[in-house]
Amino acid sequence: MRTHPDVHPRSPGAAAADATFASLNEAYQVLQDPKRRLHHLLTLAGAAPSSADQTVPAPLQDLFPRIGELTQRSNLLLEKARSTSNALSRSLLKPELLEVQQETQELRGTIQGLADGSLEQLRTINADWDENSTEQIEALTKLYFAFAYLTRWSKQLDELTFQLSLH
Repeated sequence: MRTHPDVHPRSPGAAAADATFASLNEAYQVLQDPKRRLHHLLTLAGAAPSSADQTVPAPLQDLFPRIGELTQRSNLLLEKARSTSNALSRSLLKPELLEVQQETQELRGTIQGLADGSLEQLRTINADWDENSTEQIEALTKLYFAFAYLTRWSKQLDELTFQLSLH
């Protein structure tokens, strides 16, 4: 609260307080996001992950085509729904929209389960970190890439869910 801009409105030293508050806010955001937290930790360890090395982690490879197919089907269905001009046509699309919404929810549940499992792996690594941190770097890098995909897919499915809910 000492550096919050609402607590310390424009006054001498406010610019420094704003910069400090921005740094604290950024640190908080990093700590709240497992992907960003892992990236920061790997960077500090001198093993920052490179996007050139990024491949879909093995446990997630079967999800990649499923999400792509669902996204494609959803976009086609949404386009069809936008182009319908009468209530009868829209009502005929309703069962298909509900089916895609259900599939989206199931995939979101799968992704959440994988994210929870990845968080559990991270907790296990964290417990062993002090004893053998250098041996944990490869596992952390794999988790980083897993979180990168899971986060991206989760946001993509959230957007699909929102778009489907509008029709």
